[in-house]
Amino acid sequence: MEKSTAAGMMKGSLAQFTTTDPFDRVVDFYMDALNKYNPQVMSNESDLGRQTALSISQKKGVLSVAIQEFATQGRVNITFMAVGS
Repeated sequence: MEKSTAAGMMKGSLAQFTTTDPFDRVVDFYMDALNKYNPQVMSNESDLGRQTALSISQKKGVLSVAIQEFATQGRVNITFMAVGS
């Protein structure tokens, strides 16, 4: 798994990982792990691949996990973002 991190101007944190695990397995893992927090789930499919985002609202912000499939490259990108927490 490759990892990269970035920082921006907003209060929060961001971490990105890349894996060759199948998209469905990655989504299932995070759905199972976050299910008890009742996340809002958004999914989309395009010619480039599938995307799913899981968002959990907190008192002072939002935690999000965005999962992006790059089908032609055989890779899945996972982005963790915490804003305002």
